[in-house]
Amino acid sequence: MARKPWVDKDECISCGICKTNCPQVFRFDSHRKAECYDPAGASEEEIQSQAIDLCPVSCISWVDE
Repeated sequence: MARKPWVDKDECISCGICKTNCPQVFRFDSHRKAECYDPAGASEEEIQSQAIDLCPVSCISWVDE
């Protein structure tokens, strides 16, 4: 079963770490909250180490597709 990153927008503080480190996966929506727009834009290892592990409020997690 495949998985993809998911952002809890209620918890997102718009710090931009995920967007800066993985711009091919994350972007800001119109409310300046992070969203995953291309889960295939980077490897799971890169998404984990450069976005999920570094999120200061832990609002990014994996969900099963």
